[in-house]
Amino acid sequence: MRKSIKIKTNLFSGIILGCISVLLLILLPTQVRMPTYDSGAPSPRIIPAIALVGILISSIVLIVQSVVFKKEKIIEFDFKKELPSLIFIALFLLYVVLLIYIGFVAASIIIFSAVLFYEGERKPFIYIFNALMAIGIYLLFKYVFNISLPTFLGLGD
Repeated sequence: MRKSIKIKTNLFSGIILGCISVLLLILLPTQVRMPTYDSGAPSPRIIPAIALVGILISSIVLIVQSVVFKKEKIIEFDFKKELPSLIFIALFLLYVVLLIYIGFVAASIIIFSAVLFYEGERKPFIYIFNALMAIGIYLLFKYVFNISLPTFLGLGD
């Protein structure tokens, strides 16, 4: 198994962002509803659509630069050097999943404690502070901002 791979940045970025922008343009009508009556104001879909078309055009330009004009920057992705970053990305993806199933407070305590432990923090006060901050932020959003954060399996208010 190779420990590093070479990536053509323009081509790779163009393909990935082009696919994402096309997917989001397809999903946009199902995610942003139109008003029930015409007030004469611009559609709520206009700004996201403009941004996504801009991303799509930029992606096409990057692909053309790479394939036609051979303008490319090649970077080497070394898995050994990038492992800590990949672990953080995995932890935050797990955070999103946990957020849905066990709620904001529990997910925040678990994941941010795992990050602290991974970084070498061993003082108990920091973990207690982490838990208190998660609870405090939850209460702030719930009672001050009147915004409900996810709770355990959707239970609660």
